[in-house]
Amino acid sequence: MQLDREAAMQYVMMGPMNGGGGYQTLFIVVILLLLAVILLMFFRQRPGQPETREPVAKADAKAVEPSESGSEDKLEVALRLLDENERRVVEALVAKGGEMLQKDISYELGFSRVKAHRVVQSLVKRGLVTTEEHYNTNRVSLVDWLKG
Repeated sequence: MQLDREAAMQYVMMGPMNGGGGYQTLFIVVILLLLAVILLMFFRQRPGQPETREPVAKADAKAVEPSESGSEDKLEVALRLLDENERRVVEALVAKGGEMLQKDISYELGFSRVKAHRVVQSLVKRGLVTTEEHYNTNRVSLVDWLKG
């Protein structure tokens, strides 16, 4: 009985504090867990985001036929140069007569307030829209040469 009791006590006493090699094992486990978390974060895809960005379509080789109004041609060219979110905002502005509130853009297109603001600011930098303060939001307007 004494031998079994000593073996059990020795087994219990082995651990990281008693020279049983537990630190090395613990260190390896922690490193493996950190590696797994990093890999999951790296390869994890955000919901609702496409896996890869589609390549930007190149302009058609054939010539663009002029339409009755030059503003439609300008609008078509401008839309080709925009990314998907910017294109959606410009199309919504055109559908509403060239002017909308930024909060309405956010609501109608399903953007967060921050995303709507960033897209609108990108369009302002490109010179396609103008903004003016309107109470707690902005009034976003297409520039005159796009309104037609």
